[in-house]
Amino acid sequence: MPCIVVQPPAVSSFLPSGMTKNGTQIWPDNGTWTLITVWTADTTTYPGSSVVSDKLAVQGTKSSATLSASIPFSGGIFNSAHQLRLVDQSNNVIATGSAVSANSGTCTVTASGVDLSAITSVGVQMSAPGTNNGSVSTGTSTFLTIT
Repeated sequence: MPCIVVQPPAVSSFLPSGMTKNGTQIWPDNGTWTLITVWTADTTTYPGSSVVSDKLAVQGTKSSATLSASIPFSGGIFNSAHQLRLVDQSNNVIATGSAVSANSGTCTVTASGVDLSAITSVGVQMSAPGTNNGSVSTGTSTFLTIT
């Protein structure tokens, strides 16, 4: 008698990830896109999270993820247009947030519906044209999440 084996469909595993800024970062005066560095994985809220080369590692695959970053800054002058963007492991741009033209404030960027199948990590870059653009704040209010 033949034996029929039925396998369940493959299940894609995905876990949300998060990281927060560890230490204040002085902003360069050159107006180029610069990677925000020195992060700590938020393993309390997002178990399994890890930081690789100043980028948040993706935990699994998801076809419609939401990436969100919030970066407070202060000490800028001339109301420079501070702006964030999210980049993948190869620094390909995923999304760019709106500019914040102020001496201090919070830059944000959110990307919805992101296919993570080819993305292994996500980083945050910031740009502020001009000179003496201040610093990025440390703490839990400075974060990147993948959900």
